[in-house]
Formats: sequence, C-alpha cells, structure tokens
Amino acid sequence: MADGLSIANNLLANSVSLNLDKNQSALQTSVTRLSSGLRINTAADDPSGLAISQTLQSQVNGFDQAVQNVQNANNAASIADGALATTTDLLQRIRSLAVEASSDITSNSDKADLQTEVSQLLLEVNRIAQNTEFNGLPLLDGSHAGFQPEVDASLSITANAALASNGNVAGTSTNYGLLVATAVAANANFNTTTGATTAGIQGFNNATTGNTGDGTIELQVINTGTSIAVQETFFSSQSTSANPVSVSTTLLAAQSVSDIFDNVSITLGAFSTADVGVTSYIKIAQNVAALSNPNAPAFNFQSGANEGDTIQVGFQASNTQTLRIANINLLLSSSSSPSLGAEDAIGQIDNALQSLLAQRAQLGAIQVRLNEDQDNDNTAAVNLQASESNIADLNVGQETTNFTRLQILVQVGTSVLSQSNANAQTVLGLFR
Repeated sequence: MADGLSIANNLLANSVSLNLDKNQSALQTSVTRLSSGLRINTAADDPSGLAISQTLQSQVNGFDQAVQNVQNANNAASIADGALATTTDLLQRIRSLAVEASSDITSNSDKADLQTEVSQLLLEVNRIAQNTEFNGLPLLDGSHAGFQPEVDASLSITANAALASNGNVAGTSTNYGLLVATAVAANANFNTTTGATTAGIQGFNNATTGNTGDGTIELQVINTGTSIAVQETFFSSQSTSANPVSVSTTLLAAQSVSDIFDNVSITLGAFSTADVGVTSYIKIAQNVAALSNPNAPAFNFQSGANEGDTIQVGFQASNTQTLRIANINLLLSSSSSPSLGAEDAIGQIDNALQSLLAQRAQLGAIQVRLNEDQDNDNTAAVNLQASESNIADLNVGQETTNFTRLQILVQVGTSVLSQSNANAQTVLGLFR
C-alpha cells in the first residue's frame, strides 16, 4: 500500500533525520580522532583495545623510568670510582714514601718527616671514604656494602736470597739454594682472624695457639758470635688491644722451623758463614670473614618495569681500617732491621692497592652491566611503544577519507531534510 499524504507524521523527514543523526555522531567521532591523533579516545571506541593499549603504555612508562634509575646508578658508580681513583693515587704516594723510608741511609728525622706526610695522607683516605656521596647517600663508608665474600689468609715470599753454598737441606738430598726453601700455613689457625677471646698472633708470649694477622716476617742470617743462625723478626701490622703494632724476634738454628710466627711453617736452606747478612721477607695477609651486613644492605636499583626487576649494587668501605693500612708506621724497627716498619708498609700498601683495584674493577663491571641494562630498557620501551601505537594510534589517511565522506553525507542529509520538511507544505494545496 502506498503511503498517502500526512500532516500528523512527516515520515520522510523522520527517516532523513535518523540517518543525519547517525552521520553527525560518526562525524563527531572522526573529528575527535583526527584532532587527538588517536583511534581510541574513550572505552566505548574499543573496550578490549583500550585495556591492552593502556597495559602496554604502563610498561613503556615503567621502562622509561627504569632507564633514568639505571642512569642514576651509573652516575653513583662513576662518582665512587672517581673517589677510589683519588684514593689509589694517595696509596701510590704512601708507597713511594715507604720505599724511601726503607733505605737505612734515611735518617730517623727524615723518617719522622715521611711519617708525618703518611699520617696526613691516611687522614685524607678516611675523609674521602666518609664524605663521598650521591644524592645525600654515602657511597664508600660501608653503610651500603651488602654481602662481602670471605677473603682467605695468604702468604707470599716477597724477597728471597740465594745461598752461597747452594747446599742440600740437612738430612735430605734436596737442593733449594735459597734462604727460604718453603713457607706454608702451619695449621688451621692460619685462616682465621684474631678474635676478642684470643691471646694474639701465634708466637707471641710463647703462645701455642692463635690466629693469623697482617704482618711481615724478616729472615736474616747473622753471626751470633758463637754460631751462625737465622734471626726471625716478625712485624705485626695488625693492631688490637691484645696485640698492638709491634716487633718480635727469635733465633733459628735449624733448617726446619715449625710455625714460629703467625702460623707459618718455614723450611730454610743450608746456610753457612758465607751467607751472613742475606735477608728474605715473607708477607702475610690476614683472613677476612664473609660479611652479610644486614644493617648495611646494598643499594637496590629498579632497573625494569615490573615488580622485583632490580639490580643490587654494593659499595665497599674504603677507609684505612678496611684497607688495613691504619697502623702504618715507618719509624718502627728492630735491632737488625732499622727499616722493618717501612718494609712492612710497602707490602701492606700493596695489599691495600690490590683490594682497592679489585673494588674499582668490580665497579667497572657493574657499570658495563648497567649500560647493557639501560640499552635493554630502551629497546623494550621502543618495541612496546610500537605495539601500543598499532592499537591506539589513528590511521590518519584512512580517517581523513572517512571524515570527508561523513562531511558530504551530513551536508546532503541536511539538504534532504530541508526538502522533506518542505514537502509537507504541499498538503495546503488541497485547501485551495
């Protein structure tokens, strides 16, 4: 049945108005997208797409911030390494002073002047360790050391003397040819440090037990007037209330010696009158127990976007106490060795330098790791941003075409609506 003319309802105008409203709404959405550059502006645009894109964006933001965190960690490591470089220079200077003081031709007053400079340099080492900070947080005072592994006690023959006889060790067919044939740890106590209840380093006060501490053993062939013997002198550079920095001496006549000082067992070569004056040195470094440092935890740097994605970095203390150079004394001597304190200082500084350089190497390795982590964070952020962009960003070319189409439809719809409204005026012609 054909529709007739009606004045109650303008069905043509209603149909045009419905389509015009739809096109107007679509045009508004298109304008919003073009002006924002986003395909998804509200949850209604794409509910699941919005959830996915926002999750990806949170990851991007997390990685971007992690990059800054890693850079801050890298900066802190650089500051610490710079301070340790200065400390290294200070230790090199102290070593040079110790070498100068080790010559017996250097007078006692000269050694006193050298010790004065050494004391000031040691104070500077402590000042650097105490005052090196990043963002107000101390780096080298040990307050953020974290776990530190155990360091075994060690001994090394730093200088040995060839014997004139090059003879065999008494009672054996072994030809050593050197004053110190062997030097080894005598017992299990060698790998322990002095505790609060121990009497001190083995060999003092005729102790039969004890623990190993830092020090230097000097062995020198001497003529006692009645015999040829080896004078063993031990310089203890480890200072405790029970065992202050000191020098102890004993005479050795036999070729085999059983752990006289510092739990070290020494076998001597066959010496004679021709060997009087030859000297050998053994440097001993104490054991350092593993430190868990529950009250001085390492720094945690959030290096990724997710919970628990952290890097732990510990900064060891670098003061004179932890480097074990606080008791350097160039003035201490024995009757046979006026410069034994300076000789010990050389070895003690060498140990400190080794520890310090190992710490710097560790910081360098951490910086390499942090740089790699930063590169990884940047790569992850770029790739995740690309994924988020594929979901949420607008295809401008496609939307521009759609916008033009909707503009035309709205214009045409407006014109048609006007014509549909005018069409109802024809009803009045029936009343003429």
